Amino acid sequence: MKKLHLIGMTLVMALVISSCFAIYSCEDTIPFRYKPYPPDSLATRQIPHAFFIVNGMVQDSLTQEHIPDLPIALRSEEAVLTNEEGEFSAHTVAFPTSQEFRLLINPYGENHNPMYAPETLYIHFILPTFQLSQDDILEYGSYFFGSTYTTVTKTLTPLVYE
Repeated sequence: MKKLHLIGMTLVMALVISSCFAIYSCEDTIPFRYKPYPPDSLATRQIPHAFFIVNGMVQDSLTQEHIPDLPIALRSEEAVLTNEEGEFSAHTVAFPTSQEFRLLINPYGENHNPMYAPETLYIHFILPTFQLSQDDILEYGSYFFGSTYTTVTKTLTPLVYE
């Protein structure tokens, strides 16, 4: 009886390993990263994905005025600048589940404003609700789960130079 069980387990393992090599590639894959030859558009992605959008406003703590042209970077995406009203909208693409992203306000680099120190906020999307329309599915593909939003208001204290 033990021999029969051992033979059965060996056959099952052999089938699993052979199907792995015959049908699927066993190499590890990183989500949202593809080999260079296929096009990387959101409509061709073969794993679930969603837009995570952070809308916000930045203002000065002393004057209570909005801060224009301040760079804001979500995750490792390209920085966006605040408008004249100090408002911004930054977005990234990620797996559609609870996520935490780093939001850099006034990071060092291009467009850094020396009047304010750089700040880092951690934005949490806990069990997010996604908004999805039929047009979104047609544009971004069947693996697109939709968009989720959060709003942030940040007050920055100006640096004092002596």
